[in-house]
Amino acid sequence: MPDSENPLPTDHVFVLQLQESHGRPGVCCSGRVEHLATGEATRFTTTTELWKFVDGVLIAVNEGRESRQPH
Repeated sequence: MPDSENPLPTDHVFVLQLQESHGRPGVCCSGRVEHLATGEATRFTTTTELWKFVDGVLIAVNEGRESRQPH
């Protein structure tokens, strides 16, 4: 299916800034992530921290959508 027929939700857009690990053992990624629709942002030092933030924001966004839908 072409992207124009199934657009991605604009409230699911994040900016990810990664820092170099500079050869530090056990550090695969660290940096900053920002959710564009809300401006919420955080720094992370592990992929676990990154995905915890992303999951939390997306859960809140989806709950907000559900509460705005007519019943």
